[in-house]
Amino acid sequence: MLRWLAGRLSVPEVVATAETDHGAFMITRALPGDPLFTRIDAGKPVEGLFLEALRLVQAVPVAECPFDAGVFPRLTELDYLLAQGLAAEDIDLSPWPGLTGPEDLRAHLHATRPAEDSGEDPVFSHGDLGDSNILIDSRETLHFIDLGRGGRADRWLDIAFLCRNLREEVSAEAEQAFLRQLGRPDAPDRRRFFEQLDELF
Repeated sequence: MLRWLAGRLSVPEVVATAETDHGAFMITRALPGDPLFTRIDAGKPVEGLFLEALRLVQAVPVAECPFDAGVFPRLTELDYLLAQGLAAEDIDLSPWPGLTGPEDLRAHLHATRPAEDSGEDPVFSHGDLGDSNILIDSRETLHFIDLGRGGRADRWLDIAFLCRNLREEVSAEAEQAFLRQLGRPDAPDRRRFFEQLDELF
C-alpha cells in the first residue's frame, strides 16, 4: 500500500521489509509533524484540517488501485474474524440500543449494507482516517500513516470516521460544522453503517 501510494499521497517511505518464521517486519522513514490530536488537545480548531485531509485522500486516483476496501471484503473479513474469535471484544453498542452483541451486530450489518451500485463512484479511502493518523508539519502540510485498511471504498467510510472523531474529541457542533462544509448532502445511514462496522475491528 505504501509503495503504491508513493507520489500519490504523503505517506512514509518504505526502507526495507523482511519476513521470518516469527512474523513480517517493515522499516519506514519518519514523517515530519505531529498528530492532529495535538491541535485538538491545544483547543485549536481542526475542522478545516479534517476537510483538507479528506480532500487529499479522496483525490488519489482509484482507476488502477489494486486494493479493495469496499463493503463486501470488509464484511467477509468480519465473518472470518468472528468465526475465529478474533474480533474486537471491547465493543460499545450504547449508541445503538437495539443491538445486543457481536453476532447481532454482524447480522444487522449484513442486512443494512449500503448498495454499492448507488451510482456514486468509489474513491480512495484511508480506512482509518482520524487525528492519530494525520500528521501536520510546521508548514501546515498534512501527511498520513497507518493505511493498512486503505483502498477503493465508499466515500462515506472516511467521512464517518472523521465525524465520529470530531463528535467524540471536540464537540457535536464541530461535527455538524464539518458536515456543512462537505459540499454534498449528508448520508447519515451510510455514516452509521461504517461506524457500526468499525466497532468489531
